[in-house]
Amino acid sequence: MKLNLDSQATKFLLSYLRKHTTSITLGMLVLIAVDTIQLIIPKIIQQTLDTLSNTSFSTSIILKKSLIIIALAASTIVLRFLWRLFIIRPSRKIETQLREDMFEHLEQLSPSYFNKSKTGDLMALFINDLNSIRMACGMALIGLVDALFLSTMSLLFMFTISVKLTLLTIIPLPAIIFLMIRTGKMIQNRHIRVQQSFDAISSHAQESISGIRLVKSFHQERHEINRFRQLCDTYVSSNISLVKIWGLLFPSITLLGSLALGFLIYFGGKQVILQQISIGQFVSFTFYINLLIWPMIATGWVFNMFQRGLASTRRVLELMNTKPQIAIKNSGENFSPLKGNIQFNSLSFRYNEQSPPVLSDINLVIPAGSSLGIIGKAGSGKTTLVSLLFHLYPVGHNQITIDGHDINDIPLSLLRSSIAFVPQDSSLFSDSIRENISFGLNDNIAQEAIENAARKASIHKDILNFSQAYSTRIGERGITLSGGQKQRLAIARALLLDSPILILDDALSAVDSATEREIRTALTHEIRKKTSLIIAHRISTVKDCDKIIVLADGKISEQGSHEQLLSAGGFYARLYELQKTGEPVS
Repeated sequence: MKLNLDSQATKFLLSYLRKHTTSITLGMLVLIAVDTIQLIIPKIIQQTLDTLSNTSFSTSIILKKSLIIIALAASTIVLRFLWRLFIIRPSRKIETQLREDMFEHLEQLSPSYFNKSKTGDLMALFINDLNSIRMACGMALIGLVDALFLSTMSLLFMFTISVKLTLLTIIPLPAIIFLMIRTGKMIQNRHIRVQQSFDAISSHAQESISGIRLVKSFHQERHEINRFRQLCDTYVSSNISLVKIWGLLFPSITLLGSLALGFLIYFGGKQVILQQISIGQFVSFTFYINLLIWPMIATGWVFNMFQRGLASTRRVLELMNTKPQIAIKNSGENFSPLKGNIQFNSLSFRYNEQSPPVLSDINLVIPAGSSLGIIGKAGSGKTTLVSLLFHLYPVGHNQITIDGHDINDIPLSLLRSSIAFVPQDSSLFSDSIRENISFGLNDNIAQEAIENAARKASIHKDILNFSQAYSTRIGERGITLSGGQKQRLAIARALLLDSPILILDDALSAVDSATEREIRTALTHEIRKKTSLIIAHRISTVKDCDKIIVLADGKISEQGSHEQLLSAGGFYARLYELQKTGEPVS
């Protein structure tokens, strides 16, 4: 199974590398040119030393050889810059493309995925894992080519000097390969544990910071600090576990390389004494054995980066292989703009096969331009009912139709742009008030239109009292606003969209009764010209709707106009009487 996952991860990574084949190939060629210069310089030194051993050497020859070495060394400066440009730049582009593709894929996933995924885990994918992949596509590739070319060519040059001496000095090589094979999977598995522990830190930090008001309200600062410390300790332990392997592997490779140098000094020195090789050949052989030892050491480093990159690619691939529950239909050419004639036909729904039904046998007709009030206890299925209109979850054939079209056939872009939604939890961004109200529209929206929507939502006066009016930044999730201001800002945003369907999900729960009446009065015209679904706990919010339904345990228990439901004497009438004693009803 792991082999299959590794194979998939490798193919996935190669699909991005292929887009930069030309640049990477050029970079490899330049890298090989640099390595070739490194291989030539010992030969020049060998020739120079052998020349010095003759009585007929001249200063001009030494000067010439020195200038050649200096020129070659200088040329490597330009060449090293070029291979970094040709190879490192594509690795950065791959990182960027992956990040963009991952974000685009995340935006298409269904809510059920985010219900079981932590924000911190996803952030770790976008930061740590992509960094590991970038290193595998950049420096690891450089190290691999560098090691293969240098080791191969160094061996060839060493064989031309002395076959026997070469065979003696490469004895440690099989031991290095054995170490790589033995530690490879351990490095990958421990790297995954490091990433998972970092995910936990990111998730906890994100949750604690976003919920800082709750933490302070319950005086849980010390508890959160202790939890964070425990997670940091786990992260350190995971890293130490990985470092232990690397800490043993790297010195072991270095030791084996040093052993090869020891063999060279002993056996090579004897060959010089016996005049089997010249002093120049011995010195150049020393250079080549060092060029060979570097690839041996780099092998572990490269192998480690590839293992980390592969482990991270598997995690990214797991995300990219996650399919949205709702297939996106891109073309809306065959559909006219939706008017908002909504019909529920024997609709039943559960979030998954293991969960109990949330809605059961819902039959309901909402004519275009009419309003529907929805009342019910917490957990009765009110929010789920309106959420299904966005097609966030799979719905059976013809269980929901809009203008006679099965919701499964309506392109998502057309469907969702036809609905303006104000959720219970007003989702706002750490941007200006203007940007939050105009979210979902182009940047050229007129300021007058934004202010008009704010007036209808009874938030315009509040905005003018802020330091920079509509340019005021409201902080993460609108933290600088009160609950009522957040809701009214979300209402203004929905009204500005001017969609044929308007959904208010308990959108007035955080405002006082006087403000509620003011907003209801301002919204009356908007509600009458749209198909409106209004969820509320207050009877006063829905009493003027054309039709009202009461949901109980996912079923419609009562339906009718305000007067009809009062005369029926059911849950709606009892709720009305209770609320009537608590606040005046206009």
